[in-house]
Order: sequence, then C-alpha cells, then structure tokens
Amino acid sequence: MLGKLTLIREGLKADGMARHGSMMAFFGLAGGFFSYLYQLTMGMLLTPVQYGILFSLTSLFAIIMIASQAIQTSLAKFTSKFRAENSLGKINYLWRFSLKRSLLFGAALFLVLALLTPLFSRFLNIDNQLYPLVLFSSLILAFAIPVNYGALQGLQRFFPLGFSTALWAFLRFAIAVSLVYLGFKLYGGLLPFLIANIIVFLITLSFLRDLGRVGNEKCEVSGLFSYAGLAFLAIFAFAVLTNIDVVLAKHYLSPENAGNYSAISVLGRIALYAPMGVAVAMFPKTSELFEIGRGQRSVLRNAMLLTLLLAGGVVIIYWLFPDFIVNLLFGSKYLFATPYLFKYGLAMFFFALSFLFMSFFLSRNQTKVAYALLSAMLIELVLIIFFHASIAQIVDIMLISGALCLAFMLPFYLRLRR
Repeated sequence: MLGKLTLIREGLKADGMARHGSMMAFFGLAGGFFSYLYQLTMGMLLTPVQYGILFSLTSLFAIIMIASQAIQTSLAKFTSKFRAENSLGKINYLWRFSLKRSLLFGAALFLVLALLTPLFSRFLNIDNQLYPLVLFSSLILAFAIPVNYGALQGLQRFFPLGFSTALWAFLRFAIAVSLVYLGFKLYGGLLPFLIANIIVFLITLSFLRDLGRVGNEKCEVSGLFSYAGLAFLAIFAFAVLTNIDVVLAKHYLSPENAGNYSAISVLGRIALYAPMGVAVAMFPKTSELFEIGRGQRSVLRNAMLLTLLLAGGVVIIYWLFPDFIVNLLFGSKYLFATPYLFKYGLAMFFFALSFLFMSFFLSRNQTKVAYALLSAMLIELVLIIFFHASIAQIVDIMLISGALCLAFMLPFYLRLRR
C-alpha cells in the first residue's frame, strides 16, 4: 500500500499535475468561494422572488456563454499544439486573430439578445425587461476574455490564468454587495458582470503583452473552426446538463419553490466547481503530450485522483452535515433545501468526473464525445419536461442525468485502454 502511494506521489510530481492541478484547484476554490459568497449574499439581501429572478437569469446567461468556453478550449488546444512545435509566432497570430473576431461577435450577440429581451422576460415570468438587458450588456467583452484565458492556458501560465479567474469572481461579489447595499437591489446583482469583465479583460491583456514581441507568423486556422464546432457542441451539452434545471425550475415551480431550488443548486454545485481547476490544468498537458506522441494516461489518472478527493469530500460533508451547512450559509430562510442537498451534490459529483473525462477526450481530438453528452442532455430535458411537479422530482432527474452522463463517458475511456 505504501509503495502504491509512493508511485502516485512520484507520478504527480513527474507530470506537474500535483503543483499545477493544486494551483488551479486553489484558484478554482477561491473563485468558487467568491461566487458562492455572491450567491449567498444575494440570497440574503434579496427576497426569495428577486433571488429566483437573479439565479434564473444568471443560469440562462451561463448557457448563452457556452460559446465562450468553446473559444477558450479551442484556443488552449491550438496554443498547446504550437507550443509543442515551439512556434510562438503562430500563437501570437492565432491570439490576435481570435481576439478581433470575438469582440465583433460579442457586440453583435448583445444587439440580437437586446431585441429578444421581451421573449426571455415572458418565458421566465419577469416583469421588468431591463433586468436581462443589463446582464446582456456584459456580452460585449464576454467572448474576448476567454480568448486571453485560452492563450494563457495553452501556454501553461497557470498562475496568471488562475488569478484572473478568481479576481473576476471576487470583483463580481464585492461590487454586487456594494451596489445592493446602496439600494440598487436586483440591478446591483446584475451590473457587476459588465464591470468585472472590463477590469479582467485589461488585466489579462497585460499578462499576454510579451506575445507582441515574438513576431507574427501567419498560420492556417481552418482546423480551429472544425475543432471548435464539436468542442462547442460538447461544452454546450454539458452546460445545459448542469444549468438548465434552474431555468426550468423557475418556469415550472412556484416563485417560492424556485427560490428554494436555487439555494439547493448553489450549494450542490460546489461539488462540481471545486475540482474544475484540475481539468483546466490537465488539458494543455495531455494535449501537448498527444501532439508529440507521448502517453497521457498517467496525467489523467493523477487528475482523477485529485478530482475524487475534492468532489468526494464535498459530497461526504453534505451527507453528514446537511442541516448545519444550510443553516450556516443560508440561515432559516431556505431550510426546505436540506433534504435534497446530498442527492443534488452527488449528481454534481458525477458531473465533475464527466467534465474531467470530457476535457481529456477533447485534448486528444476525440470530439465525438460531444454526441454522448448531447444524448445525456436530451434525456435530462425530456425527463424534466414530463416530470416537474416538485423539487424532489427535478433533483432525482439531476441525479439520474449525472449518472448517465458519466456512464456515457466510459466507452471512450475503454477504447483508450485498448
């Protein structure tokens, strides 16, 4: 047993997964901490009805932002490829090319969604159409920041990457609390998305300023678009799997129950978000090893170990102390959430492992994993549409969907082992 633990420790040191995975997990936890402080303080400072509106809008926004995650993944993939080739000029060209187009895309998407605001408001039963409009204004820079994130990730500059992501969460929290305290109410919870985007965009630009000194080497980007298409489909399916339940709960449940479901989701998702930094650190490592023809399974194994420790620890705490956790973080306002915390956390545990596998397969150009995730997403949507009478039903569906999502990853892993 001791010999096996020694081998694991040596493996973690050899591929840098321990240091970089722990660093990104720390920043991920820091960002998650401030994200949950944001959710918790909004839950305390706003009424349950206002909080239900806020959380349904931000969950819808997370689905809209799926394209940004695909952008970051694609940039990280091709940056790591050019890094393996020692072609910094190509990285500079790719970064600048993507940055210009992402700014145009963000501005265009904001204009389109601004026109569709009445439809979103009607579907979510929101009286004030300015609420979604304020949130959508942050889209102008929302796709440029992931371009910078992707370049930093592919270059394996994990400290500036992690710092930037954690800083964004801190800014959103601090600005939101200040604005709500000053009397801006729900607007105060939505405006920080735009303000934090402006600040973090400028900071990430400064982290990449040295790329301008390596020259511009024009490279073919057609492969980027074909890869990005299926990467987008995979990330889209995963984001819908882990976010659409809150949007549909707001649509189907009463305002009070929707607020309670939001509290369950905020706490339960800690099991998903806590180990996400491990997958972020793993991705460029396995991608670079794949490009130079070396094995990647040891890196995946070490990343799985860290993910199990982080996500599993959260779920065990929810199993043992659900009442204490809900009381500590939300007080008596959301006690109805207590019976569902462990089950929802377990669902997020399954999704956390699925996210790790998805990241690994995408780093190896196994983009067909998108179809497996899409299948799990469709099953979840159908189940919620037909069974949504109570919080208990939707939580059970999330648990089933998480288990199915992980099961759909297994054929790809077994094919790798063969």
